[in-house]
Amino acid sequence: MIGVLAIDFGGPLHDADLEPFLGRLLTDVLPGPLAVRSWLGPWLARRRVPEVGPAYKAIGGSPLIAIHRAQVDALRAELGSAAPPIASAMMYTPPEIDDALDDLASQGVDEIVVLPFFPHHSFATSGSASEMVHAAMARRRQPWPLHFATAFPDHPGWITALVDAIEAAASQLGGEGPIHLLFSPHGLPTSFVRRHDPYPDQVRLTCRKVIEASRWSSPWHVGWQSRVGPAAWLTPSTLAQVDAIAAVGASRLLVVPVSFLAENFETLHELDVEVTDHARAQGIAHVGRSAVPGLHPGVIRALADRVRAAIAAKGPTCVRCLLPDPPALRKAVACPNCGWRNAPWTRRP
Repeated sequence: MIGVLAIDFGGPLHDADLEPFLGRLLTDVLPGPLAVRSWLGPWLARRRVPEVGPAYKAIGGSPLIAIHRAQVDALRAELGSAAPPIASAMMYTPPEIDDALDDLASQGVDEIVVLPFFPHHSFATSGSASEMVHAAMARRRQPWPLHFATAFPDHPGWITALVDAIEAAASQLGGEGPIHLLFSPHGLPTSFVRRHDPYPDQVRLTCRKVIEASRWSSPWHVGWQSRVGPAAWLTPSTLAQVDAIAAVGASRLLVVPVSFLAENFETLHELDVEVTDHARAQGIAHVGRSAVPGLHPGVIRALADRVRAAIAAKGPTCVRCLLPDPPALRKAVACPNCGWRNAPWTRRP
């Protein structure tokens, strides 16, 4: 029987959870050899706790896990009577992947759809989550077939959800004159880009589709947020874009968190506090932020479609071009459609 492993980022619920969460996260996402990351991640985490701890406390801890659970309930309802067993796991906080696999095994599951809760594919998110599942299965010595659900950067439901969120926020923004729309996706080290991570292109695709669907006629921009560590990250940053927008005398700014499926620290503090305060200090009088539309029916429909497609696929699907690939790809090193080099977890016997 096939089951679904819904896997998300995780987030600290209590003060004691913060340092372990940051340590695991940074060890995973920082560039460089594992030996260096295993030391640098916890070291950076210890340095960041005094800085971000009060901010986490101010927002009452991360709401991501609670939102994820509500999304999974909505996903079950969307899949209806044909819904397979679904278990949740987090990448960097409990519930752990092994616990979710135990849950699925207890329900008779012996084949899994891995469903990362990220709209865009990156080595740092969906790729890392899939590698964690692959490693967990290897530790358990369970040769269960794994199906990896693809990203949905231009799924109509996802685009509609973002458009609805933008329109709702824009209607509440005071002032007069054009609204500058600032898409603010989570950033990425440039070392990932040099390895042809598809994430930046997929984010830009989402932004273009939103502009087209909303028929947005005012200025719009993309700025990358949440840089950590000494490595170079994608530019321009969100704050640099705010400065550029302020420099042309804009008085109305609407920030759009475009790479998240749930509210989290990056939206509730980094955007709502840090970016908003910075924008106002630069003279932008009216600053707003669209909500993350995590429970919008369009988002749930996109997740359900990804589950159905993964179950129905005759072979793996390329994580870059998102097209179903011929059976030859199951052992191939690269996608015959776009040339993408496949990670080991995408290959199947």
